[in-house]
Amino acid sequence: MSLARSDGSLAGADGSTTATAGTLVDPSRRPSLTNRLLPTDQPSRIVLAAFVAGLPATLLGYGTDIDIANVLRAGESFFDGDYELSRPPGNLPYEVTAHVLDLGLGPGGVVLGSLVTAALALLALASLMRSESIDPTATVALVVASPWWWLASTSLGDYLMALALVLAGARARTRDSIWIAGLCFGLAIGVRASTVGLVAAWLLADLWGRRRDEVSPLIATGVVTVLVGAACFVPVWLASGRSLDFVTTETQVTNLTTLIGRWGVKNLAFWGPVAAGVLLWWLALRARVDLRWTSSRLVRFAALGFVWTELVYLRFPWKPLHLLPAVVFAAILFARAPRRAQWGLGFALALNAVITLTVATPDVPHRATSGELDLEVRPGVVLTDIGCRLDDRDLGDWPATGTTEAYDRAVGVFDCQAQLWRSD
Repeated sequence: MSLARSDGSLAGADGSTTATAGTLVDPSRRPSLTNRLLPTDQPSRIVLAAFVAGLPATLLGYGTDIDIANVLRAGESFFDGDYELSRPPGNLPYEVTAHVLDLGLGPGGVVLGSLVTAALALLALASLMRSESIDPTATVALVVASPWWWLASTSLGDYLMALALVLAGARARTRDSIWIAGLCFGLAIGVRASTVGLVAAWLLADLWGRRRDEVSPLIATGVVTVLVGAACFVPVWLASGRSLDFVTTETQVTNLTTLIGRWGVKNLAFWGPVAAGVLLWWLALRARVDLRWTSSRLVRFAALGFVWTELVYLRFPWKPLHLLPAVVFAAILFARAPRRAQWGLGFALALNAVITLTVATPDVPHRATSGELDLEVRPGVVLTDIGCRLDDRDLGDWPATGTTEAYDRAVGVFDCQAQLWRSD
């Protein structure tokens, strides 16, 4: 039973007050417009902030990747019916995506596509962390703190799409999806062939500790992955005269000493000297304490994925952006690290955006077989990238697709980016 009060509210039998439909709500208790429009959880706010921070780059051209011209040409040739891959062994899903975005929205559309892909990758990562009841805030923040993440998310390049698909596939597997996981994993391999190791890392991490009767979903996922991945390379196979000539690489085999030298110099450029120091300190003193290999599928995935990424880069030490998965895996591993270690790594990664250190001058740029020690403090990753893109924009509109001028322009802007790991 309720009794009406003089102010229009209803009094319950125990004297409590309940609001009527016409009662005004205290404005101070209403959610603000900002809270209604913006995400309320911290990881999503970080993702949104990273997306907004990248929007100005939509006005700065395609980015600083050396394969810009080749990717755009490959996408166009596919639709012309005379497909010519951008580089062996091909990355058709990305070539087609980049061409469609460029055709419809120009360079800004390609960059916007990268920003959306980066946001989706971060959301998938956060969801993956929550699947093991881990707060994803620190992990997402560490990834965003890396200036190379900003560079990848604001440029033409297949690294980010491949990584996003792997994370999406892994999240689908935590929800026992076979088809979606296999589709994402297969497309990831089609976008970037070396991603096969990251897919294998997840499947092995998922396999650990399972009973024999629990293995069949993983086998089914693997079968779907192989079928989708193989389908992505059918056009390349046809364009190669129905041969496997496309299964090669443009990187020359060289001696181990040279490979280790390139690997070390470019790892230093990717992490920055301070972040590299924090990582080595943590690996030496804290990793065995903070990590739970046997109980955490994510830890197993991140450890295997990190090792795979670095080993592949040791064999093919070309672009520092090839190390992009490593920063995601390091961020996953740091999820249970002490807060001071997380802050230290985040600060060190962010510092690399504004200032960096190069340590050597190569004998031959981009094809070094030796070099000389030459320490030089330089503007960091983001400052250098923006400067290179502004210089490129001053050259005018991008040349027509498939022309020598377009290829030379891509080589020139990448050569500018090479300041990040090469002393002059």
